[in-house]
Amino acid sequence: MRSGLGVIVILALVLCLSASICHAQAAEAGTLKVGIATVDITPAGSVYMQGFSGRDKKPSTGVYKEIEASCVVFDNGVTRVGLMAIDVCKTDVSQVAKVREVAEKLGIPPQHMMINSSHTHCGPRVMGNRNADYVPVFEERICGLLQTAVDDLQEAKLDYTVGSSTMAVNRRQLNDEGKYVGMRPEPRKPIDPDVPVLRVLTPEGKVRAVIFGYACHPTTMGGYEIGPDFVGYARDWIEAAYPDAVAMYLQGCAGDIKPRYCLPSGRFGYVLLEAKETVAEIGHELGRAVVAATSVPPPPVGTYLGGRSEMTGIPTVKQVEDTPKGGLFPVEVHVLRIGEVYIVGLNGEILVEIGLHIKRELSDLKMWVNGYSNRDLSYVADAASFAEGGYETHGASWTTAEAEGILVAKTIELTRELAGK
Repeated sequence: MRSGLGVIVILALVLCLSASICHAQAAEAGTLKVGIATVDITPAGSVYMQGFSGRDKKPSTGVYKEIEASCVVFDNGVTRVGLMAIDVCKTDVSQVAKVREVAEKLGIPPQHMMINSSHTHCGPRVMGNRNADYVPVFEERICGLLQTAVDDLQEAKLDYTVGSSTMAVNRRQLNDEGKYVGMRPEPRKPIDPDVPVLRVLTPEGKVRAVIFGYACHPTTMGGYEIGPDFVGYARDWIEAAYPDAVAMYLQGCAGDIKPRYCLPSGRFGYVLLEAKETVAEIGHELGRAVVAATSVPPPPVGTYLGGRSEMTGIPTVKQVEDTPKGGLFPVEVHVLRIGEVYIVGLNGEILVEIGLHIKRELSDLKMWVNGYSNRDLSYVADAASFAEGGYETHGASWTTAEAEGILVAKTIELTRELAGK
């Protein structure tokens, strides 16, 4: 648990920022430019990892696949929007503040800058003081991405579509009484099959970037080797299909969703393939879904750019940082608009039903809903899951059943503001 003046100051700065965010810039313009940048963030040596419990016992022992961070900057001549995707488990509020400070100097308003973590459980710990040598390097690299992306701004066109994949499965297995029995495959509970895809093209139609998303925990394997889990292999497949393009992944509302590698015993496990082979196959399956979705030219996206971000509070059941037990913990609800696409970024491990709820309420709009965005937060479960019990509601979580309604209502409010209706 972090506490103290530093956290108070940071949260105060974020709250002050949110007061001005209601005056976000948003505009349609005739010419769109897009800049793209990617950097390797693989640690040079051994580091402590984050994701599975018990990881603090020893540092990493190697790398099974490099990890990366990517950034895309959109510029329509009036304002700019930035999207950053990082192969780590989560980032904290101070790192978001550093990125947004750099972004603002480059003409990207804070409310237009969104950071999304893939949530790989094979990534380095970038919060706290366990990796004092690596964290400054990590922060320098992700902040430097913004300038590189701005330097790369080129005239571009965008198109957008939504594919489908069932490579995931809900992991909150229930018994006959509807109660949680463990973190095991539960095909009777929902997943979000949507695979949103936003492509960046040259004026002549060549694909420069493929931004795609899905809702699934990158937890196909454990161990002490650094890697991006299925996310990296999905990018490989897409980049092989689109030579010279950068593939960039945004993590959805995956708090209770896991890759579908199941045993008939009702547990997770490997069949035919070993762990690393399974990771690659699952990633390739997602990559194929992206390529299939774009095999028919998607409809174009306009040049409107905008953003809304606001702090709200969700109840806690225990003391978290400097928020008293039973108080309201400050969370950011963030919505970007790129053309006719609305990209939502929520803090923390949002369970899938909350994302689905938002999309049902805003079904007249092109909604792309993500968790694991901007600052760190624990599990945030939908109201119905609390009656079932379990890890995501009473084990690792400190939120309450009221959180779903608060987050959904604020997302609807900000999205409708951006949509002008």
